[in-house]
Amino acid sequence: MNRTSIVRTPYYGAVSTAAAPERPRAACADEDPELFFPIGDSGPALIQEEEAKSVCRRCPLMESCLQEALERGETAGVWGGLSEKERRRLKRRAARQRTA
Repeated sequence: MNRTSIVRTPYYGAVSTAAAPERPRAACADEDPELFFPIGDSGPALIQEEEAKSVCRRCPLMESCLQEALERGETAGVWGGLSEKERRRLKRRAARQRTA
């Protein structure tokens, strides 16, 4: 798959992406974004959350997605294979380790 396009940037004018290396595509790119934002935390929402996580598990960008979500402070949805609660737990654990 060879895609070439011209990208206009405010600093450098037109830049061709022909020489840019092929980057992996996120597995979620072809999914309905609603899948990653279940409403609630029980019943059908848990099933939806697990479906979203299964998409994340097959994604080559899962780790970088999670890292970026943590850096941005994403508070909603499934990012990098983790739910809102799981990301909060991860952040709390990291904060405790920093203070210890």
